[in-house]
Amino acid sequence: MSFKELIDVIGISIGAGLMFVSIRRAWGMRQAVQAAGYCTLLRILMVLMTFFLLGYLFSIWAILADHINWLQAIVSQVFLFGSVFVVLTVWLAQNTTAKLRRYSQHLEDLVAERTEQLQTALREQERALSYMTQLFQEMSVACFTYDRDGVVHEWNREAERLYGYRAEEAIGRSVYDLICRPEDAPRTRQVIEEVFSGRAVRNIEWKDRTRDGEERWVLCSTFPLVDPSGAVWRAISANVDITARKQQEEIIEAQREELEAQNENLQQLTQRLAQVNAELEMMAATDAMTGLPNHRVFRQRLWREFLWSLEQDAPLSLILLDVDHFKRFNDTFGHQAGDEVLRKVAHVLLEQCGEEFFCARYGGEEFTVILPGLDATQAMGFAEQVRRAVESTPCCYQPITVSLGVASVALHTLNPESLVEEADQSLYVSKRNGRNRATHAQEAGVLITEIAPEVWQERVQNAIHDHGGYAIQQVISQIVYDHLQMTRRAKAFVAGRTPLDVPTEEGCRFRVWLEQAQQSAVPACPYLETSAECHARFHALCEQLHSQPEPQLLHQLMACGREFVRTFDDHLAGVQRAA
Repeated sequence: MSFKELIDVIGISIGAGLMFVSIRRAWGMRQAVQAAGYCTLLRILMVLMTFFLLGYLFSIWAILADHINWLQAIVSQVFLFGSVFVVLTVWLAQNTTAKLRRYSQHLEDLVAERTEQLQTALREQERALSYMTQLFQEMSVACFTYDRDGVVHEWNREAERLYGYRAEEAIGRSVYDLICRPEDAPRTRQVIEEVFSGRAVRNIEWKDRTRDGEERWVLCSTFPLVDPSGAVWRAISANVDITARKQQEEIIEAQREELEAQNENLQQLTQRLAQVNAELEMMAATDAMTGLPNHRVFRQRLWREFLWSLEQDAPLSLILLDVDHFKRFNDTFGHQAGDEVLRKVAHVLLEQCGEEFFCARYGGEEFTVILPGLDATQAMGFAEQVRRAVESTPCCYQPITVSLGVASVALHTLNPESLVEEADQSLYVSKRNGRNRATHAQEAGVLITEIAPEVWQERVQNAIHDHGGYAIQQVISQIVYDHLQMTRRAKAFVAGRTPLDVPTEEGCRFRVWLEQAQQSAVPACPYLETSAECHARFHALCEQLHSQPEPQLLHQLMACGREFVRTFDDHLAGVQRAA
């Protein structure tokens, strides 16, 4: 091989090596060129470079094998394809450079846009931070932020006013040193741990210290502050001064305790007063000497039993008894002996009456017994039983005997007073007949069947001028008794036991009351006019029943009587209280 051929081989080998390196570099650029949109052109160039590499290798073989003709053919083809390769390479470089410049400009624009957005966001963040700082500082609630160790990082103006520390004095110091009382340190530490675990703690009432050492009541709420990752990095505490409210509560509590004490004293006084009132009521209702109910209680009980007897058409009897020769006990043995005799008689009455009957002291040496449910025969039997019991009572002075008068409610009975009057007159009959005996009013012929017209006129006049007093109650109760008794007589008449005596309108006690009330300048009772129609219907039914004693008319009469009595229910209750 000549020196020239050696130089050609070396030059061609260097070209082949450079072409191989170019192929590898082009292969490495395939992703960037593909992104620029020249993937097909890159493939063409790589095929041309491969052809060039093969042409270089074939040229080396032609030189070494001394095939000069082949070498010339190869060189001409290489130059042809080399021209095409150079043109394509220049075109690719120009377009790729333009693409890269546009892409670079796009990146620069994008970076500028993102930079502007970041700057805008930064300014907004700084503005928001400024707003939050202003809001934090201007809040009307004492606020400060702290970390996990309780070290203060922000301190607003209201906190300065409440606690007395300026912000530069408080920031960097622990809440344990600034405001926490030593005895509250464990509780404060517990609250901080709870807040940094992610839970808010609200409405804690406790005392905080101020710079001057004063203790102030505060209502504290503390909340966790989280970073973008969700971790608690600080906490904020909001504190409202409630010292004035607590002082008011303490004053109110002291007043409440004082009121409770006063109320307890008042209750004790009320209980004592009720006890005293009960004792006074007992004293007012009880005869002090004998322990029996007194005359006032007897009148109340007799009114109720009498009204019940008429409404239910049930038997009722009354006993009045008097100690025989009582004055002799006082004159001979002294008043103490007389008092003892009265107590012995009272004891006998209590034993004989039990829970079934009612006994009371009537006055002086007189006693009375109300016997509900006993007719005349049964009442006489009970009276005789009482008489024997008194007679057998031992006495160290002289034997004790009593005279008794008995009266029973009958169809002629006017009112409780007439029943008492019949028993009283029967008592005097027993005294006249030798004492130590019982006499019934029917047996003695004692009958009180009428109220004198002038007496009734006087009662009516008193009632017209005394609407709320005893006079009106006395008149109303008598009117009720009259109607109830008339109903009982009508029942007996229909049963064929007694005749029916129908009172005339002129003699009717209700008619007298109505007429005088209408003539009076004093306004009549409001219920008087409304009951007049019912009363007239009652009278008409009585007259009709007198001529036609039929059960149907009797039922109508009884219903009308009940309706009439109901118009006076309110005053009947008043009579019961005032009797």
